[in-house]
Amino acid sequence: LFAVKCAGCLESIAPSELVMRAQQSVYHLRCFCCCVCERRLQKGDEFVLKEGQLLCKGDYEKERELLSLVSPALSDSGKGLPDPALP
Repeated sequence: LFAVKCAGCLESIAPSELVMRAQQSVYHLRCFCCCVCERRLQKGDEFVLKEGQLLCKGDYEKERELLSLVSPALSDSGKGLPDPALP
């Protein structure tokens, strides 16, 4: 009832189980995977937790690149946005 739930599969995590953490989320080792390529992320891997989903660095960068091609204002790089300091 009070067990910690995995943010990936929403199943309980046993107290003796090894886990991975990303901000406030806790994952089974098997569930700590990129949501795009499904590659299991390891300790030391760079990743992004975006809207509750894990993305490996490569897939996150591909997504940012695609967004900037479609609409520069939608990418979170800030490219294409007017500088508010300019008249």
